[in-house]
Amino acid sequence: MKERIDQIMKKEALTSTRFAEEIGIQRAAVSHILTGRNNPSLDVVTKILHRFPRVSSDWLLFGKGEMYKDTKNTTEVPHLFKNTPLFPDEDTDVTKYAQEIKPNPPVHIPEIPKIEQVKIIEAPAKTVTKIMLFYSDNTFDTFIPEIVPEQKA
Repeated sequence: MKERIDQIMKKEALTSTRFAEEIGIQRAAVSHILTGRNNPSLDVVTKILHRFPRVSSDWLLFGKGEMYKDTKNTTEVPHLFKNTPLFPDEDTDVTKYAQEIKPNPPVHIPEIPKIEQVKIIEAPAKTVTKIMLFYSDNTFDTFIPEIVPEQKA
């Protein structure tokens, strides 16, 4: 296969460095293939065939056939079937059936207003149980208020 890769490079007028860049592999990989040190991997072969689509895969892989694929346009319809409707009883002029498609205006769906409810949770009443005063001379006083029973309303 290395001979066929060498032929592609000659036909396409590419150096091994440029060939490596074209197919997206390391220069050393091309060098190893051309010297016979390594065989090309499947990845290298697919990259060659992708970059040079005219090259025949049978020729590249097996040496069979011509280097380049047939230059005829294989997608051309044979004359026998040109302009022949599939179903002769049907009218094939689709332009008279075509109609302009107008997009429907967007349907406006009114948003349902969201009702937010604020729930107030009352915390239990706090009472002062002790007051401490600290002085600069490192002394302190403690005051404990007398507990007065709460009046209920």
